[in-house]
Amino acid sequence: MKTKITLTIIGIIMILQSILYPLLADMAVDMMFNVEEEAKKVLILFQYAISFVFFMIGLIFLFVRDVEKKYAKRLLLAFLIAYVPGFVGFYNMAISPLTNAGIADFTPDIIMVALALFTYLKPKDD
Repeated sequence: MKTKITLTIIGIIMILQSILYPLLADMAVDMMFNVEEEAKKVLILFQYAISFVFFMIGLIFLFVRDVEKKYAKRLLLAFLIAYVPGFVGFYNMAISPLTNAGIADFTPDIIMVALALFTYLKPKDD
């Protein structure tokens, strides 16, 4: 797959997440976590706080999508490496009795990582 397309798709997904995280924080926390009110408030604040990270990554991927293939591959590799501890965290969330999180909750992340891995391994010339 062309690196430009992959960077565009991941950038758009990240920006959408950055918008939806704060908007749906209350509902998401209620659905995903089995905690009391005080912890729910902290989790909602975390959703607000983390949304800018998704926005920043999304913008970076959109702004640099025209770079040469070798640099695009480096960006995708950095993205893949960064998701390793993310998936460890997702696994721990999924097995925790404090959460109702399942694999479906991490679908956008799984799609982005699969897309990045596929493009990193088999990039086409732009």
